[in-house]
Amino acid sequence: MNAITVDKRVVINLDRCIECGSCAAACFVSHANMPAVGFASGGSALLPVICRQCKAASCVEACPAEAMVRDDASGVVRRRLFRCTGCGCCAKACPFGVLPNELAGAPGGFRSVDRISGRQVPKCDLCEDRTAGGNGQVVPRCVAACPAGALAFADEHLAAELHLTVVGGRATADNPYKRR
Repeated sequence: MNAITVDKRVVINLDRCIECGSCAAACFVSHANMPAVGFASGGSALLPVICRQCKAASCVEACPAEAMVRDDASGVVRRRLFRCTGCGCCAKACPFGVLPNELAGAPGGFRSVDRISGRQVPKCDLCEDRTAGGNGQVVPRCVAACPAGALAFADEHLAAELHLTVVGGRATADNPYKRR
């Protein structure tokens, strides 16, 4: 059985990122105070890191509670909130370190934060509530909130047509070794 994979992903243009954190703020507000946008230090730069929506998602395979799943219709790898036990197996299995090791609390006090079942691992779902249907005009909230235009919701393979170098399948830049 071949799973459907997503055509578009959130791509980051390193030349344009101003490290403002608007992407994380938009994600935080829209995903019940559990942001799926993290930040990684790249030398002197602080860059947003977002789920890569892997074709062979190790987080899905590693989840003992079957909370991480690939949606059969859209191909998006997402987390089923009420199945997540907060064990962190998915975060440990992610080869890119995108899933945070720090657990987030359950939204709205659904569960006790004193028990492991009251914690979940935040996971990007490409704002599936907005982007489902393939409209093309609607983008994930992190992309919409980026004031510098550093984030784009696009086919990562089209970066070459824009004369950008793709770094690790997710980041683009005119010169990935020199920033600003």
